[in-house]
Amino acid sequence: MVLPFVPFSYLPPIVVGGGPGIWLVLGYVLFLLVGIGGFGCLSAFLTTVELVENRTISPRTMWPALILLSVGVVGSCLLLAVAGAVGGYASTYGTSSAQSIHDMLLPYVDPIITLTLITVAGAALAVLSLVRARWPSP
Repeated sequence: MVLPFVPFSYLPPIVVGGGPGIWLVLGYVLFLLVGIGGFGCLSAFLTTVELVENRTISPRTMWPALILLSVGVVGSCLLLAVAGAVGGYASTYGTSSAQSIHDMLLPYVDPIITLTLITVAGAALAVLSLVRARWPSP
């Protein structure tokens, strides 16, 4: 969502222009893809580096990476889902206008962007940890 390249640059206008249902579905789908799928891929890479290549990953960089990834993924997806549920409830059961629903979703934007950037920082730190893994001393 933060990359300015096509096809990633298509997502922010959809999220901003979309209704609460888009936010809820996007939070759920991103949690499945990035949360479960991303952590599964990271686990596969860690297994390959540590068991197959017999290299050692520094816990000084991997633990902060895992914490940043966990906080970023869970927090951003949870906020997307909460914003979608709150906005969806207001649009379905309330008599809220489209502008009031847009105003209701607006306070969620900056925390979601911040948590997304935290996720990106955690992923970058995890990749750096994998690349800098040490070979065993002879």
